[in-house]
Amino acid sequence: MKGIDQRILSIISLWTLFATLMIQTAMLSAQETPEVLQRLNNFTESVNSFSADFVQTVYDADSNPLQESSGNVLLKKPGRFIWNYTQPSPQQIVADGQRVWLYDIELEQVTVSSLAEQGTGTPLSLLMGSKPLEQEFELRPLGNSDGIEWVELKPRSQESDFELVYLGLSESGLAAMELRDSFGQATQIRFSSFKQGVQIDDEKFQFVPPAGVDVIGNG
Repeated sequence: MKGIDQRILSIISLWTLFATLMIQTAMLSAQETPEVLQRLNNFTESVNSFSADFVQTVYDADSNPLQESSGNVLLKKPGRFIWNYTQPSPQQIVADGQRVWLYDIELEQVTVSSLAEQGTGTPLSLLMGSKPLEQEFELRPLGNSDGIEWVELKPRSQESDFELVYLGLSESGLAAMELRDSFGQATQIRFSSFKQGVQIDDEKFQFVPPAGVDVIGNG
């Protein structure tokens, strides 16, 4: 269950940061913002949805890989995503705007909780406010590496579960994200086949537990 919890935290944090950027980055002053942050601003303002494949790797404090997973993701604002793990074991995380559903296919078990409940003590709590991005994070451009423009985001709140977030942009859109927690553990997510502005029906995010599976929680 520990691995599942780490996945939930990472994916909710990913969606939260992305949604927060889409809502708040426009408050940055263009005259005072470095070029990469202006690019981030333009990107997050224009993206309402995207699809992508991903590879997610969890590292320990010594940068040794602990776990690697892969799959695909659909995201649509506000508050909706489908995160499919295909390897090494099939799992699905669905957010419908109010609840988060975790479906472990092999265990035939569904865990459901509210977004507000998952947000306690995580970056999800950022969505509860309307402060400008610069009030929530210390932003630092890191430059270009292998065609990816990196930005470091350091939460100003001492209550955040993450000490640092790294966001990478490429020509096609969101290329990578890395979350580092207070224990030195890092979760890196690399995206490929990124497509923004895809048409996704809202009904696609309505999760119905399959017949016969155990459902834990009520959201």
